[in-house]
Amino acid sequence: MASVVGSLRRNDCVRLLLVLCLLQSMGCPTPSKKAETPKPSNPSVSSDKLFVFEDVTLKLGIQHTVRNGEESKHFSILESMGSGLASFDFDRDGRDDLFITGGGDIQNRQLQGVTSSLWRNRQGDFANVTLPAGVSASRFYTQGVSHGDIDNDGFLDLIVSGYGGIQLFKNQGDGTFVEITMNAGIVESIWSTSVAFGDFDNDGNLDVYIVNYVDWSWDNHPLCGTAERPKVCDPGAFGPTAGSVYFSDGQGSFLKREKDSGLGEVGRGLGIMVADFTQDDQVDVYIANDTTNNHFYENLGKGRFQEIGTLSGTATDSNGLPEGSMGVCTLDFNGDLLPDIWVCNYESQAFALYRNDGSSNFKYYTPSAGLLSLGLSYVAFGTLAADFDLDGDEDIVVSNGHVDQFPENGPCAQEPLVLVNDGKGKLVRKVFAKTNYFGQSWRGRGAVHFDFDSDGDMDLAFSHVNQPSAVLENKSETEGRWFMLELIGTKSNRDAIGAKVIFQTDKRKLLRNVVGGGSYLSQSTYRIHLGLPPSEKLNSVEVRWPSGVVQNFELPEEDKIYQLIESDASVYVKNSSL
Repeated sequence: MASVVGSLRRNDCVRLLLVLCLLQSMGCPTPSKKAETPKPSNPSVSSDKLFVFEDVTLKLGIQHTVRNGEESKHFSILESMGSGLASFDFDRDGRDDLFITGGGDIQNRQLQGVTSSLWRNRQGDFANVTLPAGVSASRFYTQGVSHGDIDNDGFLDLIVSGYGGIQLFKNQGDGTFVEITMNAGIVESIWSTSVAFGDFDNDGNLDVYIVNYVDWSWDNHPLCGTAERPKVCDPGAFGPTAGSVYFSDGQGSFLKREKDSGLGEVGRGLGIMVADFTQDDQVDVYIANDTTNNHFYENLGKGRFQEIGTLSGTATDSNGLPEGSMGVCTLDFNGDLLPDIWVCNYESQAFALYRNDGSSNFKYYTPSAGLLSLGLSYVAFGTLAADFDLDGDEDIVVSNGHVDQFPENGPCAQEPLVLVNDGKGKLVRKVFAKTNYFGQSWRGRGAVHFDFDSDGDMDLAFSHVNQPSAVLENKSETEGRWFMLELIGTKSNRDAIGAKVIFQTDKRKLLRNVVGGGSYLSQSTYRIHLGLPPSEKLNSVEVRWPSGVVQNFELPEEDKIYQLIESDASVYVKNSSL
């Protein structure tokens, strides 16, 4: 389908006042002048008509607030982590829908799950279909979510993580889900955070990696700070835990396999990405750990992995020190056709950009990309890369917010970031007016991108802590063109997680990857998006499927969504009319 779809208004004032009141009531003070996030020394010089985002949450009918139970005044580390969300087309009508995890409440040291919500995109607004879709049950304190077609039937299934359990929901293809967690052989009772699907043994079936955090419990809940001014304990107060890895048996069930796979080492895991970073048609796994070395698992083939975080240069900062890593994403920021790694870190630590130099070697590139000018006050969580201005270069969005209700070194609520790729190896912050979502402070956590209005530019959705979730419409005015691809694997997993797409224009080549996981506790759509300036023409598209099949396509028209189907024999291109 190829549909193309200043001043502070009264509604904006009302919403802003409600947010400020909520911040104060939930113990997150409005930032004082001394605690304001410092402005960058290199503000973006891009046009005011680009990177224009409008908060359309209420207009779309979406109402959801992630709860964390902090009003109970326990100051547990569980309360600080927040929850995520997922953008995906669960009913196969061609429009991306939205799932937001609910978090939880705390009553007398008893954790109670808050209902997550599923929002069906009706092309103009969203309908809450949580109850009729069968995903309203929240048996535990929910946090992470991902989606993937575990049985290759064409319908995306859901997995929800959190403290005390996992829920796997099978999509029945009629707009409803049924929980199959126990029958599928997935059993988790500890604290699981992010989740990602990927075909780890390249058998055409999706496997799943469940990231686990620390060994916190009510029996291991020390007092941090003082009795008069308690605070959330640092993660170092708790022991790390091992990740959990489940391989599909091809029959709808999963087998737990950490020991013989080389995956699942101990760490304080929060973020995950599954993609082919080493360019060998095997998906690798990258884990962002909080205060322990990040893990890079290189796929050796046949379901065997080797941890090479330190050897690859992606485990620590430039001084060899582990950081408080949380959100992650991948992009080819410098256009060399190699996927780079972007990591969000805790305050006093810079964002980490690891440039992929090939042969499993990465260089810590943060200073060279101009990122030190952003300052060190952010506590960064959800993040993603997409081409928001349709110039061919992927930009970065970051959702920020402190883990402490009363932090000593910065504000609790923080401004999110848009980092514009200048096409010359630099990422430059875009500055927004105070009336804009990006000019305001939030207790940000999860973030996803999707094209909810099918107009060819990427929109955004965010989850917050005890603040309403937000959906932003991209209303940038650009002459750029776009192409949207839905890859359908046949030998490969149907979602084509791990696929690489190389766009050949009359001036350059551009890389895009199908990634499992990413962001923080969240999963964006698997659709591939490309923007091009009007001076550039697309000549051909090469898809390298996880199976090793390589296909070349010609996309005859711009501003359209295409379905590309994996085939050995011939190229099949469908101009989707979804």
